[in-house]
Amino acid sequence: MAEETGNGVAEGFTQTARDYDDVVRHNVTGAWRLAGSLPPGGYEEVLDVGCGTGFASLAMAERHGTRRVIGVDPAEGMLEQFRAKLADRPDISVTLHAADVLAMPVADASVDAVICSMAFHWFPRKAEAMRAMARTLRPGGVIGVLCAGRGGEGEFRVVLAGLEPPPVNWIGAFDAVQRDIPEMEEYLVAAGLEPIDVWMERRIRRVAPEGFLERMRVVAGHLHSDLSPDELASLNARVAEALARVCGPRGFEYTFTKLFAVARAPS
Repeated sequence: MAEETGNGVAEGFTQTARDYDDVVRHNVTGAWRLAGSLPPGGYEEVLDVGCGTGFASLAMAERHGTRRVIGVDPAEGMLEQFRAKLADRPDISVTLHAADVLAMPVADASVDAVICSMAFHWFPRKAEAMRAMARTLRPGGVIGVLCAGRGGEGEFRVVLAGLEPPPVNWIGAFDAVQRDIPEMEEYLVAAGLEPIDVWMERRIRRVAPEGFLERMRVVAGHLHSDLSPDELASLNARVAEALARVCGPRGFEYTFTKLFAVARAPS
């Protein structure tokens, strides 16, 4: 994925890898729910694309008894966190690759399932990424994808648009990463897959401004890799002030939307 997502993404997630599971606990929970949404089956060997710290792989092991995992992620720091967890899981055989989704060293028709949890939205060439994942599935194999859904965090987008000057990299990311149900179905069908279920979940979250900014630092810090430390500190201060102005008694209220998809390769 280094080429697919850009080196800045890999470097960004490497820098925040130690904080990821604690700060983005909703993503970890979402991966468990995604694993639970796959139809019953023998998912002995699984490819985890954008595996990060390994939470989706471990969810597959607990939910489906997966014992062989191939993990692919461009961020070495995330893979290091995954490796550390494996010390407590000698029952799972894991092979990890720091690689691009479009150049994964994974054989065609070699895995029972592919899971991609909260990584797909960072792939600029999403249709090609879906085809790359689909080619690794055995006949009848299943893919599960969880990514950012269209319309999420619109409240934050309004805050950013009100800044002077507005941070264009941050604002532009919404259209680049978020997708809706019909778009996901198109990716699946174009990759030769048979959709089983594609759905959206919308939640309202409330958090202190500093908590919201910490999450953005962990998951989207790479969007401002072109800024100097002083410039980034200035931007964060302006955003924090803007968030504080719109906060209610329970903190900054925003919408978070997740897009789930489950599909099968033809038998």
